[in-house]
Amino acid sequence: MMKDRYRGPAKLRKKNSNRKRILVIPDLHIPFHDPEMVAAMLAKEAGHVDLAICIGDIGDAYSHSRFAKYENVPYSHEWAEVTALMQTFSESFPKVKVIVGNHDARLRKAIATHLTVDMVEAISSMTGGTLCPITALSKKFPNIEVAKHEVPNTSHSIDWLLVEGDALLAHPEKYSRVPGSALRFFQEWAADNSAAIGLDAIRLVVMGHTHTMAVFPWRSDSLLVECGCLCKTQGYMTGARIGGRPQRRGYIWFEQENGVTDLNSVGWRWFDVEDGPWRKK
Repeated sequence: MMKDRYRGPAKLRKKNSNRKRILVIPDLHIPFHDPEMVAAMLAKEAGHVDLAICIGDIGDAYSHSRFAKYENVPYSHEWAEVTALMQTFSESFPKVKVIVGNHDARLRKAIATHLTVDMVEAISSMTGGTLCPITALSKKFPNIEVAKHEVPNTSHSIDWLLVEGDALLAHPEKYSRVPGSALRFFQEWAADNSAAIGLDAIRLVVMGHTHTMAVFPWRSDSLLVECGCLCKTQGYMTGARIGGRPQRRGYIWFEQENGVTDLNSVGWRWFDVEDGPWRKK
């Protein structure tokens, strides 16, 4: 039904400069996303964005989790919602780039772990050479592409990060209870490995995965950002086994001109401090 109603990619904005507005769509973890917040983001940003970057964990792959499960969430149900929202992104933004998060990779890891090499090759051949469901799904939409950062002098590519101009956006599997610690750790890792993985001068670092929001002016001319999430509060977050840090629900955007980020253009919307349907009494 969604395919029958697909309107095609959104049209490019009319503008008189090389300035580009980039929206960062944070962790969604469909079907545990907050529909009201996602709808509010789309209503505000559609038609005003040149590029949308999904920074990982579009889906949750809850049924493939190795952790204890407290709900029945069939993968078919989750995947239908992922497909519908990916179509909406394609219709709302002229170009969409997708970073593969650790939850997006759960099925790929499960297949590689539990099946024989021949079975893995058979599945890969039927899906166009990929075990990643997000990568396979993106091929249905002409304006959606999955991150593929080529590592110099190797045959390897990385799908959990991408470089857009002088901005590095990524979904590293790093977390810390100390505010900003994971973000600073990733920036240091990226700087130390810049030659090995082919990173030029980076002025803006945007990190997903942590589900929190933070903005750090860093060094003399760079900015480090955690971009939040758009997820509901889940049961395990309110259990007696306390730990971690609370989610900050929101998203960020920034602008570039000829690939150079205007660091003063970085902005964010923080839903938790707003009045709206997400602030139900």
